[in-house]
Amino acid sequence: MGVSESSIKRWADVGALKVVRTIGGHRRIPLTEAVQFVRDSRAVLAQPAILGLRNLPVATRGRRGGVADGEQLADRLIAGEAAEVRGFVVGLYLGGSSVAAIVDGPLRTAMQRVGELWHHDPEGIFLEHRATDICIQALNQLRVLMAPGEDARVALGGAPTGDPYLLPSLAVATTLDAEGYRAINLGPETTVAALARAIGRERPAIVWVSVSTDLAAEVLARELDGLARAARASEAHLIVGGRAIETASITLPPDVQLARSVGEAAAFARGLAAGGGRA
Repeated sequence: MGVSESSIKRWADVGALKVVRTIGGHRRIPLTEAVQFVRDSRAVLAQPAILGLRNLPVATRGRRGGVADGEQLADRLIAGEAAEVRGFVVGLYLGGSSVAAIVDGPLRTAMQRVGELWHHDPEGIFLEHRATDICIQALNQLRVLMAPGEDARVALGGAPTGDPYLLPSLAVATTLDAEGYRAINLGPETTVAALARAIGRERPAIVWVSVSTDLAAEVLARELDGLARAARASEAHLIVGGRAIETASITLPPDVQLARSVGEAAAFARGLAAGGGRA
């Protein structure tokens, strides 16, 4: 951050910066705490490489992920600039943007543009798959910067059988990590039986299902009903979302939360945490 050692010690001693003490009495700052302090103070990282961050553009500081950011991100994804994309996304987060705002804003804008390339570009499928992999790298790097503790509320979820998409469920997991949950992402093609067993084992506060592929309505309704029963038995809340869920001609169980965006899922998780209960 370009500040003196004495400033760091003073912030630690007054409690503005949380530290742990080594046996020898030295102050040690956890990475997650350093990242949170940068976000809260709107500081500019003078040497981001010390935190393991490279290609971090100063221009992202304080940005909120508008349309221009989405277009810039799309250009970098199409060009295959993985390091630049990771730096851009992390820069938005360090600048104060929430994970939900990044996902619902520039990340969604960029991937929608990339996803349209296959209509007129013979390399469209390759570009989309590569862009997906780069976005997965960026979200995983964000998750490293959060790392909720083992005592955090658990959230778990994935995409149902027949849904092969990696990115949507990971986006939800990263968002819930940012809200202070310990998210367990089971990923695509997760059977109802596997999710139900995981619910019984992990006793999550939240279960999510991301549906990005059009599935047979009767099959989807049956699977969601089974998951709702499993969640109910464990006193967990079930959140369902994804681009295909609203077009499906099904009626969700009354105690299932429909999230039309990652931001809505984050708001529900935040409200649940503020209420102090796990269910």
